This record gives sequence, structure tokens and C-alpha cells, in this order.
Amino acid sequence: MPSIKKTCRRPWMTERKPQEGRKHSNTKFYQSTAWRKLRAVKLEQQPLCEECLSKGIHTPAKVADHIVPINRGGAALNIENLQSLCDRCHNIKSAKEGHAR
Repeated sequence: MPSIKKTCRRPWMTERKPQEGRKHSNTKFYQSTAWRKLRAVKLEQQPLCEECLSKGIHTPAKVADHIVPINRGGAALNIENLQSLCDRCHNIKSAKEGHAR
């Protein structure tokens, strides 16, 4: 028997769009053409995760990560401030940065 989705309306809460509140503070920057081009160059230059390589593991990089975050004064469009990371290493680094605030 199919179930009918029940909607619970809470008049005291404002209605949100599906992705509202999940955006990064630098969303516009990360959607810019300049960032996308620089990211592609970095991943082309170093296609393997730099963190995994330091441990002797060969993992494809998917993320061009700022070594010093933009919000903490890091250069946004400087390739010297970027490192290639796999998803796992990027998530670990981002979690550590989030807790260090």
C-alpha cells in the first residue's frame, strides 16, 4: 500500500529553499571562471593527492584546496597557495580547520 507523504506545516518557521543554508561563504568565488581555470591548471599539474603521496599512496586528486584558507588571509588566486587533494584528505583537512576556529 503506498504511503501518502504528510507535510507538517510549522507557521512559526520560515520556509526555505532546498539548498538554502548549505552554501559556502565563498560560493560566488568558487563559481567564478578565474577559479575554475586555476583549479583545472593545478589538477593538471599535480593529478595525484599530495597528502597521500607523502604517505606513499597513489590516489587521484579531485580537489584543488587552499593551503591557507581564503577566510584566514590566504591568497585566493595564487597557485602557490593550492594543493591537490583527494576527497578523503580534503574532508579531513576541512574538518580540522572547522574545529580550530
